[in-house]
Amino acid sequence: MGISIPSSTSLAETYKTPRVKPTAKELAELKKEPTKVATQGDIYTSMPIHFKELSREELRNETITVDKSKYTYVSHSDGTKNEPNRIVVIRDPENNNKYVTMELSKTSIDQLKEKFGDVNNFFERSDGVLRLNGEAEAFVAGWLQNIKIDRNYTKSDADGNGLIEGDEAKTLMIRFEGEKNYDYIGKKVIKINLGVSSNYQQLDPTDPSHFIDEDGIKEASDKETSTEKKLLDDSVEKAVQHTLKMDTNLDGIVTQEEMLVDTLGKDYRKKIISDTEKFHRDMLDIRTDLNDDTKIQKYDFGHAPTKEEQEATLQQMRESALKISTSDLLTFAGQNDKNISETLKQLQIQTAKSTYSDEEEDVQKTSG
Repeated sequence: MGISIPSSTSLAETYKTPRVKPTAKELAELKKEPTKVATQGDIYTSMPIHFKELSREELRNETITVDKSKYTYVSHSDGTKNEPNRIVVIRDPENNNKYVTMELSKTSIDQLKEKFGDVNNFFERSDGVLRLNGEAEAFVAGWLQNIKIDRNYTKSDADGNGLIEGDEAKTLMIRFEGEKNYDYIGKKVIKINLGVSSNYQQLDPTDPSHFIDEDGIKEASDKETSTEKKLLDDSVEKAVQHTLKMDTNLDGIVTQEEMLVDTLGKDYRKKIISDTEKFHRDMLDIRTDLNDDTKIQKYDFGHAPTKEEQEATLQQMRESALKISTSDLLTFAGQNDKNISETLKQLQIQTAKSTYSDEEEDVQKTSG
């Protein structure tokens, strides 16, 4: 049975404490285990909203005018209903005397009913509109406010037409900054750690892939597949529906893991592992001196890089390794009776600058 790998923070401590250095047997066991992916941090958090819960009589006596013409609510001629989407109404959290209507999928409604099972939380109006009440109403309103205020949808809709169009998307606060590092033994990546350093950041105004044109969200090209692009919705209503889909356990928090499932799919771990392993193999081809089977090492990207950024990092390593002047070559060759091939290899190792943190070497220096 293998040993567990601690988080990146505690892992650094194990490097600094020689007495807990993994044994050769433990290292061998770790190399046999599947690569792990650990996520930490939240992307979005709903706002706390409190409404007075209404009685069934109060709900029946409400006067609510809903324009159903723009919705896709479907009623069959025999009176049965098949709603791929339902019109839902809640009180406006900014003005309890007004109402907000939106369209939610049947899946989202079923999840809400499972989470907030009290029958009084859901009132079927005679006009076919589903009126949320109690905890269900407060929950959806909490996400609505998060989208309008924290994600800046209200202010970004400069012309007030209910849609985020063109340059309006530039001021949305939906970008977050991720962090990534991974632990490895030689060629084996044993654990990938993903974190969130900050959220509710403004979209990059220089990146056109984030923007929405006059006809709505642009079709994503190969270049336009950023996480923020996939989190972008062109209306508050769509953002509410999307958020309820991401918040799978309906706890009012969209975690990084829930976001990854939404943007990369349920098999997101396989994709992350595949991308990281490719980078690691390419890196060891350049930095052969870091291919050490006798210890756990860590590579820290800092912010979570895109594929393009990872390739740029590798290219910098390659260029650094090839910066060998003729004088350096002659000086080294004169001091060492080795063939030219070995000389080049050693000079590449000496010239390359490591971006790795190897705390064991620091321990040896400070304890020596």
